[in-house]
Amino acid sequence: MKLLTLIGSTGSIGRQTLQVVRHYPDKFKVKGLIAHSDWENLIKQANEFRPEFIALTNKEASEKLVSSGYSGKILPYDTALEDCVTPDLDVVLVACSGINGLIPTLKAISYNVDVALANKETLVVGGELVKSALKGSSSNLYPVDSEHSAIWQSINGNDRKDIKRIIITASGGAFRDLKKEELYAVKAKDALKHPNWNMGKKITIDCATLMNKGLEIIEASFLFDVEVGKVVPIIHPESIIHSMVEYNDGAVMAQMGTPSMVLPIQYALTYPERLETGVSQVDFLKVRKLNFYEPDRDRFPCLRIAEEVGRVGGLLRTAMNAANDVAVDLFLKDKIGFMEIPELVLGEVNKFQNKKDFNLFDVLTCDREIKEKIYSKYGV
Repeated sequence: MKLLTLIGSTGSIGRQTLQVVRHYPDKFKVKGLIAHSDWENLIKQANEFRPEFIALTNKEASEKLVSSGYSGKILPYDTALEDCVTPDLDVVLVACSGINGLIPTLKAISYNVDVALANKETLVVGGELVKSALKGSSSNLYPVDSEHSAIWQSINGNDRKDIKRIIITASGGAFRDLKKEELYAVKAKDALKHPNWNMGKKITIDCATLMNKGLEIIEASFLFDVEVGKVVPIIHPESIIHSMVEYNDGAVMAQMGTPSMVLPIQYALTYPERLETGVSQVDFLKVRKLNFYEPDRDRFPCLRIAEEVGRVGGLLRTAMNAANDVAVDLFLKDKIGFMEIPELVLGEVNKFQNKKDFNLFDVLTCDREIKEKIYSKYGV
């Protein structure tokens, strides 16, 4: 029986995590459920799983939760991301959005608690901080993203020094077949129609711009101790191969499966066990063929920006991530166009004074200042 706290419980990953817990009630006990603002669904989850505490990180939503009549323990909204991590936990699944994943991840590592990480921004902005913390801890960091889980599974049993390159796959997003001139007219509602995956709004837009793939390249470099240049993206529209690892001898290991987050979530929580998931098997006779092609960095420049920032490193990654967070939010609010997202991000990257040595305070300050500056510029 593993004692679990779930951060981001009402989001897509959170709901599927609770599906795994529901499927294996003898293996997991939920201690805490943390969400951002969906207080009604959080209460429904709490009534089913009976955690010791719950919390919302949004002030207004937290006030509604407190006044809802819920009788259980509610953590304060402003310290919930720290308070929810306790030394008695076996694992914290971090599935919140954006930079918010960094603080609970570091707190868990300080308590020698395992982290199932479904928040790529944690390593994008704070990879050095996390790796440094892990050196003095017995914590394990288990990837939950389907691509990174696939890489992890393809590395198991092999020596990492023999890795020639990591091939990280991408569906291509909602606009993979559109011409560049067509991308100037697309709207948020069009971008949210992902062809293969059912995800939150932010990550779905990131998939459409290919920024998500750029962030995943940076995350992979920290997770598997490889240079950013050794992580190669490839468009694979069917999303059957979730990623591959090529070795020095020419062998390529791939992890395959139907597009479902249940498998990587459950694998991270039950490793090294492989348990039945209820996910349908791939029928190769129906699939018949798999397609691959080079990503177009001219149509989707966010990928190129992230790759270049990943090579440079330092606090520049936080600046890029913060600018992208705001750009996506502005696009979702119809304040800017789709092709203005990379323009906005690149503008912030080009004028940022980078800092190679940084701490948690630097990351949080950089993130806040850039977001405040851009929002102020657009009057939001």
